[in-house]
Amino acid sequence: MASSAGDPFYVVKDELSEKVAALKNRSKTFKRLLETTNTAKDPEFKECRRAFTRELKSSEKQMRDLTLTVDLVLKDRAQFAHIDDYELDERSKYISETKEVLAEISLTLKGEEVKRKMVADERTELENRPASNLGATNSEAMENTHFIHDKQAEARMIMREQDEDLVELGQGVDRLQELSSGINQELKVQNKMLNDLDADIEEAAEKMNFVMGKLAKLLKTKDTCQIW
Repeated sequence: MASSAGDPFYVVKDELSEKVAALKNRSKTFKRLLETTNTAKDPEFKECRRAFTRELKSSEKQMRDLTLTVDLVLKDRAQFAHIDDYELDERSKYISETKEVLAEISLTLKGEEVKRKMVADERTELENRPASNLGATNSEAMENTHFIHDKQAEARMIMREQDEDLVELGQGVDRLQELSSGINQELKVQNKMLNDLDADIEEAAEKMNFVMGKLAKLLKTKDTCQIW
């Protein structure tokens, strides 16, 4: 049986388990806000949903990485002989159970119930606007108006989701820019260090040539190789 000390699988597993526990708490908060607030305009719900989405994506990525480690062991048992069958089964069991938990959490965030509530809130916002009946004067016209409001609400919700994705993408680009800037700065520092090293080597070589010349004169020879 493999030791868990220093094993990358257990390092990632511990991190993932903490994230899943945090996601469960986030899920409870999300459900409460979904049921008790107007999701179309409540800032706390919007922030919770953004954080929930971000944390879920991070956990799902870590889950894929962990699954890959087990797949590698399964494909080459000889190379990972220190991981016995029992240990491998335990790892596979953890992955299977955690995937189910993440799938349930994902439904909390992206399920049909959530979409219905968010669309309903968007429709309410539209209906509360002045002249929201679009000039309807009879039941048939009102049905058409409701249909239009439903489609507008769906479109508004999709646009909000796209805006959130763009914000997250923009934050990712900013992080990459900061990283590239840091790398560029580090390269400049290392380049300066190399230039300084070249200068030091040239200076040392000049001093060595001077010393060798003096020694050659002392030994009454100009062939410096004879000194060695």
